[in-house]
Parts: sequence; C-alpha cells; structure tokens
Amino acid sequence: MANSKNLSSVSSHAHDSWLLSYGDVATLLICFFTMVLVMRSGDISKVHQWVNQRLENGMVDLNHIVNQFNDDTFQISQDTKGIRITLQNPNMFDVGKAEPLPVFRSQLKKISQAISKLNILHLHNIPTYKQYLKEFDEFGFQWNVEIRIEGHTDNTPLIPGSDYRNNWELSAARAQSIMRVLQKESELPQSQFAVAGYGEYRPIADNSHEVGRELNRRVEIFINASLVEKQ
Repeated sequence: MANSKNLSSVSSHAHDSWLLSYGDVATLLICFFTMVLVMRSGDISKVHQWVNQRLENGMVDLNHIVNQFNDDTFQISQDTKGIRITLQNPNMFDVGKAEPLPVFRSQLKKISQAISKLNILHLHNIPTYKQYLKEFDEFGFQWNVEIRIEGHTDNTPLIPGSDYRNNWELSAARAQSIMRVLQKESELPQSQFAVAGYGEYRPIADNSHEVGRELNRRVEIFINASLVEKQ
C-alpha cells in the first residue's frame, strides 16, 4: 500500500515537472519574441515617422492640385485618421441623388490621379523600406494603406418617392459613388477602398439654418497607412 502511494506521488511529481518545464519554455519563447519586437521598435518608429512625413508631403501635393481648381469644393487637412480631403459644395449632387454632377467629375479625376502617385502607396518599391517591410512580414505584420470615403448629409428628410429610404442610405450611396470614381481613375486595387455613410448623425455645424446644413452635406476622403497584424 505504501509503495502504491509512493508511485502515485512520483507520478504526480513527474506530471507537475512536465507542466513546469512546458511553462518555462513558453515563457522563454514569449520573452524572446518580445525582445525581438523591442529591438525592432526603433525601426518601427522610423517607419511611422517616415509615414507621417509622407502624409504631410502628400497633403502638400494634393493642395497644389486643389489650388488649381479656384474654388472651395475640395479642402485638404490632416488628422489622426490621415490625410482628409473634404468635398463640400451644395451643388455637387442633385437633391436626393448620389451621383456627382459632371462638372465635378473632372476635378475628381485629377484628385484620383494625384492620390495614385503618393509615395505612401508604393512603399514596397522603395529600397530603403523594402527590407523593413520584409522583416515585419516575417514577424506577422503587413503594410496597409486604406482610402476611406465617408458620406454625410444634413437632417432634411428626403422627399417622397426618393431613390433612398433615408439620409443614412443617401450618404452611403454618395460615398460609394465617389469611391467608384476614385478607384476607376486611380486604378488602385479595390481592396484599398472602404466606404461609410453617417447620414445626419455626425454634423459639423448647426442644422437649424441653411449655412449649417450646407456644411453638413459633405463627403470626406481619408488616406492613411500603418503596420497591422496579419490576419
């Protein structure tokens, strides 16, 4: 009986030792990969700094194009979501319609072509950063560039018989129509584009007067890039 208990104790101890060894190995692996990422964090920081600089340069290039239009339809700025191109003109769309009028399509074509030439979209072809991105890929990160188009309206209800049920649908349709023009004219991959419609729910001005409503009727294009974890 005593021998049986001793054997049970030895077996339990061996089992616990195996778990302890496995835990040590797992901990060491975690520490190893953490150290590797920390060692490369300086390089990641350099890439992010380079990205921010490229975004700023891209904003300058786009401003140069926009200044040739001699109107205030397109406004260029930069925030945490990247380069922001705001399309804000009460005459860009017919009331309740989603397709931009022809006079603005030529301007959208020029904007699209300018976007397609931004260095940030061709990082893999730049020798200085090509090796960085290869190493990041080995550690499970990939370079991601997104062009996101967001539609907004004022709070005026749509007229009966409209093509859309509400302002939410209209804003999404307008964002999508702009996206189609940008993608076609820039010839960039469709996978780099995304759309969203916010209707009347993210106003930037007071909807109680016409000036405010005109400001709220807008489409915003965001261009951003980052290192993201591979799916």
